[in-house]
Amino acid sequence: MRIGEVTPEKAREFVDSWEIYRRDSQNPLWMSPEELSGLQAHNLRRQLELAARFSPYYRDLFRREKVEWEKVRTLEDLERIPVTPMEAYLRSPLAFLLAVDTPGELDVTYEITYTSGTSTGTPAPFFNTAYDMYNISLAMRRMAEICWMTPRDTMFNLFPYGNLPHIGFYRTVHLASSVGMKLVNALTGRDAPGFPLHRSLDEALELAGEHRVTVLAGMGRQERRFILRGEQLGVDLSSMRIVLSLGETVTEGMREEMRAHLPGEASRAFIINGYGFTECQGSFVECCESGGNHNPAPNLYHLEVLDPQTLRPLPEGELGLLAVTHLDRRGTVLLRYLVGDLAALERGACPHCGRAGERLVISMGSTYAVRADKVIRVDGRLVNPEAVKNQLAGVRGVVEYQMVVEKEDPGDPMSHDRLTLRLSVAGRLRQDLEREVVDRVREAVGITPRIEYVQSPEIYDPSRILKATRIVDNR
Repeated sequence: MRIGEVTPEKAREFVDSWEIYRRDSQNPLWMSPEELSGLQAHNLRRQLELAARFSPYYRDLFRREKVEWEKVRTLEDLERIPVTPMEAYLRSPLAFLLAVDTPGELDVTYEITYTSGTSTGTPAPFFNTAYDMYNISLAMRRMAEICWMTPRDTMFNLFPYGNLPHIGFYRTVHLASSVGMKLVNALTGRDAPGFPLHRSLDEALELAGEHRVTVLAGMGRQERRFILRGEQLGVDLSSMRIVLSLGETVTEGMREEMRAHLPGEASRAFIINGYGFTECQGSFVECCESGGNHNPAPNLYHLEVLDPQTLRPLPEGELGLLAVTHLDRRGTVLLRYLVGDLAALERGACPHCGRAGERLVISMGSTYAVRADKVIRVDGRLVNPEAVKNQLAGVRGVVEYQMVVEKEDPGDPMSHDRLTLRLSVAGRLRQDLEREVVDRVREAVGITPRIEYVQSPEIYDPSRILKATRIVDNR
């Protein structure tokens, strides 16, 4: 099936047409507002009690700050709880693990995943119990429902198979398994010494063609490379109908470029700009392109957007710091945790599919969230890197890019700042490409960049790192 226009009636018809979704009678996304808020309040009270008793960090915090957590009865009372800075979790991840006195059979540590480490350079462990894993699997099924996936699909897992367990690879496994669809793991990445397991991009493409995959899951930039290389090799990807892109923003220009290089019916593929992070153990996804990123598990996670200065909640639609509160977890537990991103939220029924809960909405370029520390100042001018990314996505021939900010004279702290774009290009004359890039970036951010040409692995080598470093500040 192709997605087409999305309406609440069409979404309900889709759910009713598949037994795997129809029997999910407890799906919070189809609850009334009263039912959902009641469930969230119940889960929150229980979560706070567990945190107060068994979380070393929150037990100490509540005692030290004299937090009256018992008075927090609903989500509207959450302001009574202090925010949790990212640094506190990264400094001592074990302090956020519930240490239950008498563990039950569902309290066993089932899995440990790790943050990507792009914010601090150091990955941090995140613990899931068996209880958490069952909840995660249900959330993955509901995520698949939002994305119009079915048991008849064949999913291709393009995420790197690396040394540290990361949600990209492993949640794709759970996503496919929870629905009952076929799963093909590409096992891309770099071999560890003595373990010749991994496939090259070309080998992964051959595998995808053999299995007639219908759903592609991976990092946006890697998926783009996969599709472009598939066209070069003549691999038949015409069966592909959904591209689930995570890890990096997929702009409208990048979506159109990927579709333009897919054959046949795949040129109409639904390309999902997902937003995933370890602290929610999955991804927020779109029911239609640019229609908002649904929280697939409002029974497990509650989002707030806070004023960066006052840390008070902001009205719907306003841009601020994103915070997440766990409502029903037994391993790592976080309350009002500052993710480190700027985002905007809307609550209530989705105007497209009609589902309940909350959605991240586009508030900056074509992205749902941007790292708060990635909005940079160049010679007194605030520059949103997403604006640069959006412009480069529409330039034919740009393979990879990186922004470098430095002083024109490194020895003079008072000298002007300089913005350099490091580009990897292919299939186009550099002179023509450079003129277009400079014009686009200057129009978008008001700064004329210097251009430097490099090879792609100098910017992003997917066999070595999960995410590319798009901004380097050498000042």
